[in-house]
Amino acid sequence: MNTTCTGELLNNAYRHALQVTERNMQLQQELLSGWSRFWPGFSGRGKSEFGGSSQFQEEIHTSVLNVAHTQRELIRRQFDAAIDSFELLMGVSNSAEESPVEAATPAPAAARTVVEEPAAEPEVAEDPELPPGAGKNIYQKVAVVTGAASGIGEAVAWELAKRGAKAVMLVDRSEQIDELASKINEKVGREVAIPKAGDTTDQAFRKRVFNDAWEEYGPVSICVPAAGITRDALAVKINKETGQAELYPIENFRQVTEVNLLAPIYWGIEMVARIAEDRRARGLKQWEPEERVQGVVVFLGSVSSQGNKGQISYAVAKAGLEGAAATLQKEAIFHGVRCGIIHPGFTDTPMARSLGDDFLNKYVLPYTQLRRLIRPEEIADAICFMVSNSAVSGELWADAGWHPPA
Repeated sequence: MNTTCTGELLNNAYRHALQVTERNMQLQQELLSGWSRFWPGFSGRGKSEFGGSSQFQEEIHTSVLNVAHTQRELIRRQFDAAIDSFELLMGVSNSAEESPVEAATPAPAAARTVVEEPAAEPEVAEDPELPPGAGKNIYQKVAVVTGAASGIGEAVAWELAKRGAKAVMLVDRSEQIDELASKINEKVGREVAIPKAGDTTDQAFRKRVFNDAWEEYGPVSICVPAAGITRDALAVKINKETGQAELYPIENFRQVTEVNLLAPIYWGIEMVARIAEDRRARGLKQWEPEERVQGVVVFLGSVSSQGNKGQISYAVAKAGLEGAAATLQKEAIFHGVRCGIIHPGFTDTPMARSLGDDFLNKYVLPYTQLRRLIRPEEIADAICFMVSNSAVSGELWADAGWHPPA
């Protein structure tokens, strides 16, 4: 008999028996731990101290019985392994005298070293197949869009509806959203746009919009707080008649930051809070990659966040949203919510048009690579891209190549 081959077989048999024995010892430890879990200090109690409810005794009985069955199976496997190893050695010895080639035959499974299979990768939830024209992470989702009566907000509402959203809550203080909702529903052929007139800075109104959406359509998972205003003026301006410096009105500063900074942040936070509560109610804790993304917040920044003459309050508000988006992204992903911000350049909206053609032709278009204003639907398409593509995070610039002069 080949000495080397025999040594390997003995080692394999020994390792296998050792593994089974160690598993048996582990079960003994688990049994002791299980008793201690049911009744702390159980292992140190006397028999007379044992008591408790029938349910408790039943749990102890079931636990002990299960471990006993497992132990019996392990002992049987250990005995079988020893017999197989002995028979293997005898078989190899006989065959080695007849044919050296057969002596190298691999050991049967019972005598081989047990190799544990690596843990399988967790299965990631697959996205359902989408109908033509539907948007990923948009189809059959409920969305809230503020500032939806005109400009970028209106364009976003149209895009979400066309890409298959279940419902789009059109939020604006203008009554024009009623007419817009009718147009959208007629165009897409279903009731998807729901007008909600009110002040976006009103906390009670904000909560009511989310409550109504939840009761009628389910949880909101897309939030695009696009409402905004401007109150442009230089931070310091010298009065030519008096020679005195006039400061930018603090009332205007507060109004602009209230509408453009605080309100959008809290619309986003409201959605995150609802999703967090819903997950907690369903017994879920930290979001895991195996789940689908639970929601997306996209803030509306601006190229003015880099600084722009005459927009001290507007620039501060939009730059502040960058910090809010970065912070909320780090916090909200615990609940499975993504957060980002898009910075549009000068877009053909009523807000931009209010600057006047002379201003646009002198200070905007010459410094824009496309030499035109951006169309609202171009910004809406970029926002839908951020919503659809879960790998997109942080900031997205859609400025048409605008670089302001010093």
